[in-house]
Amino acid sequence: IKIVKDELVAVLGTHASRLRTANQPPTVVIVVGLQGSGKTTSTAKLARYLSKNGHRPMMVSVDVYRPAARQQLAVLAKDLSLPNYDGLPEETTPLQLARSARREAEINGRDIVLVDTAGRLHIDEGLMAELSELKENLNPTEILFVADAMTGQDAVKSANEFHKKLGITGVILTKMDGDARGGAALSIRHITGQPLKFVGTGEKSDALEPFHPDRAASRILGMGDVLSFIEKVE
Repeated sequence: IKIVKDELVAVLGTHASRLRTANQPPTVVIVVGLQGSGKTTSTAKLARYLSKNGHRPMMVSVDVYRPAARQQLAVLAKDLSLPNYDGLPEETTPLQLARSARREAEINGRDIVLVDTAGRLHIDEGLMAELSELKENLNPTEILFVADAMTGQDAVKSANEFHKKLGITGVILTKMDGDARGGAALSIRHITGQPLKFVGTGEKSDALEPFHPDRAASRILGMGDVLSFIEKVE
């Protein structure tokens, strides 16, 4: 069991992977993923996590197709008392919104801009072209892919597609509080080679925690007690 656990930890990454920041603030973090994976809530949770850890984040939704998505982020930001860039009426493209948000962050001394992007039900050329344009123009430090742990291998497939076309730098796995044992975590990490950075463990705004490979391995093996027993034996 111990050997299996050690191998799992090796695949998942031997240590928790931190969010990187730019040398010249503000750091731009682009959050991508398919519709319904929990992108918007994860963006808000990440903002809360960062603000509790000494950062001054600002959020912006660049989903120009679903007004409800932008509204949702604005409401979440208000609940958390954190700034959200709402955009001007004439700002109708994702790039305009993201650029203005970054400018606003510079003016107000915000050190991280979290860009919540549009999702689709499946990956298409239009979406990828839009995300590539954002990447080229914003020069983000991190591109985080949000995957729903409950969708299992589908999450793995889409993570791989996004990584091939965009070059993601990390993953946020949502709904890890459900029955998903973490097989998706293992596969995504193995296939993309990119670290899992955070896991969503519930609905509440504080239900986001850094991803710890050793805890995930214990969870996949489904035996916290056995492992503590093994540690004693060691």
